[in-house]
Amino acid sequence: MDYIQYIIPVLALSALCAGWVVVQMIARKMKTKNHFDHLGTGGCTNCTCGGVEVCENEK
Repeated sequence: MDYIQYIIPVLALSALCAGWVVVQMIARKMKTKNHFDHLGTGGCTNCTCGGVEVCENEK
């Protein structure tokens, strides 16, 4: 039963990560800022459009 002390925190952290992914997917669907749109591209540094419009350096 010693493994229970490790399983509970791992499951809690997994649930937290899954919740963050769901929030990012909802934000992407609503066309707001999220972390999925600019993975590996550097993103927009001076864009204030909130993810709705295309930034100047992405054209």
